[in-house]
Amino acid sequence: MRDADCQLRRATESDAEFLRLLHDRAYVKYVERMGGKPEPMAADWSAVLRDDAVWLAEVDRNPTGAIVLRIRPDHMLIWSVAAEPRLQRRGTGRQLMRFAEAEARRRGVDEIRLYTNRKFTENIRLYKGIGYAVTHTETLGQRTLVHMRKQIRDRCDMSPGNAEEHSA
Repeated sequence: MRDADCQLRRATESDAEFLRLLHDRAYVKYVERMGGKPEPMAADWSAVLRDDAVWLAEVDRNPTGAIVLRIRPDHMLIWSVAAEPRLQRRGTGRQLMRFAEAEARRRGVDEIRLYTNRKFTENIRLYKGIGYAVTHTETLGQRTLVHMRKQIRDRCDMSPGNAEEHSA
């Protein structure tokens, strides 16, 4: 699959069951490693669809992945990103991550945050490779979460409203 083959659309309530099944398939490989189900496997997808911005990646109108964005005043949180296991490592996840950056820019948000389990070293490596930096870790019971963030705008904003701040 190439990025050009993949289209994105906003998920609707009618996608709730697909989202549940997708996350079960995509995250099942982590259950044994972390000793329990990752959050998205236990989610109430109707509530997630109501409260968050959920987007589906589709190829030929067939869903292949999803991303859940939680919009906050000062940042956007990527709560979940998932691709169909048979299509993983083919660009769906990266396209969804690029979309999250574009959506943050569109909304005027300067920072994207995410977290993942410390045991998911391949995810941490991937996120670092696309510009995310570890900010801190958090222990919740038997789990340790690695929190990461990415600044998506230049710190030196020379847009017309900010030019005076930067003049010598």
